[in-house]
Amino acid sequence: MSLQNDDFDEETEAAIDELERHGMTLHQLIQDYVDKHDLSDEMTSLMLLDISIRMRMVGYALEAEKPSASGLKLDLDRFRGDIDDYIRAAKKNADQFVAEAKTLRAEAEREIKDELDDERGAPS
Repeated sequence: MSLQNDDFDEETEAAIDELERHGMTLHQLIQDYVDKHDLSDEMTSLMLLDISIRMRMVGYALEAEKPSASGLKLDLDRFRGDIDDYIRAAKKNADQFVAEAKTLRAEAEREIKDELDDERGAPS
């Protein structure tokens, strides 16, 4: 019986790894687009939320045996619950995220300063 549990854990871990890999790839594609078109993070997050909701609606319409407005509303309520779970998790990790962001910003600022110093020539 432990083999079945191990298999399930391995399958779950593989599925999580695949989800993360696809997520990182999609994130990079979106970030490249955002950078190319100089879009704000705020605007981009709203556009992605809109796309996400529309994708969920289309998925419901295509996958439900007998789609209905009430069924779609229930599915969107479930989706809102999923979104709320993600937001709660993000809030729990807010301190760690901000600390990491501050560290990365400081490193980027140092790199920019170093590059500018190199371009101007080292002081003598």
